[in-house]
Amino acid sequence: MKGKLTDLLHTYHGISLEELSRAPLMNRVDEKFAFPISKLEAFLEEMRPYYDVLNIDGKVIFDYTSQYFDNSNYSFFYDHHKSLPHRFKVRIRTYLDSNKSYLEVKEKIKGRTDKNRINIDGFTSDFSDDQRTFLLDKLQKQIDLKPVMVNSYRRITLVNKLVEERLTIDFDIINGTLDDPNCKNQTLSAIVIAELKQPKLDRTSPFYQLMKRELVRPFRISKFCFGMIDLYEDDRLKANRFKAKKLLIQKLINNSSHASLPSAGL
Repeated sequence: MKGKLTDLLHTYHGISLEELSRAPLMNRVDEKFAFPISKLEAFLEEMRPYYDVLNIDGKVIFDYTSQYFDNSNYSFFYDHHKSLPHRFKVRIRTYLDSNKSYLEVKEKIKGRTDKNRINIDGFTSDFSDDQRTFLLDKLQKQIDLKPVMVNSYRRITLVNKLVEERLTIDFDIINGTLDDPNCKNQTLSAIVIAELKQPKLDRTSPFYQLMKRELVRPFRISKFCFGMIDLYEDDRLKANRFKAKKLLIQKLINNSSHASLPSAGL
């Protein structure tokens, strides 16, 4: 699968990391879509006239791994669960191909996403003074954080040829912990999560129009939340509001219609 997708992506016009900065989008609106991985190749064929692909030294599919943090009450998870309009996510993201890591704080507020990050050496269970100062500044209060999960996945990054718009396509999503990076439950391993990132919502986007034609509705889905459910739902977390979405993802994997997917939730 990866080899076939790589060959297809090499038919795109490639851009460098420096050129990717034409769509930095650190403050943006996001729309997510989920679909079976079996549809990815056909969708990429259709997107070729409209998007460039990030290509670094011939590599067009990149490996990522992230370590997520929460407090002992799992406040970040439950803020998602309650669909609070103002919430945070803290993670260390490592770009395995370049071996660069960043400590990131994502703030969701009134439908917009603001991401801030600093360099870090890699995964950790404790933060330095400088890192704690960064977290205090961005989270706006002291929170005693602990590592709660890790995930890994592959990503394709497309950039609109004409406007400020980026499309990330994640697949082969595996959840776990540092001690057990591949847990027994893997809700997202057979689906693709595509995230359209724009300065403001523009439904004329070629990808948005493709999803509309294919009846793939925007689907609020969080790799963090579903990873937490896979790890802790049985004994630590209540995730009643996510059960319907989990069932719908299973239907998606079974190639059921997208028409019934709700847009509210995660």
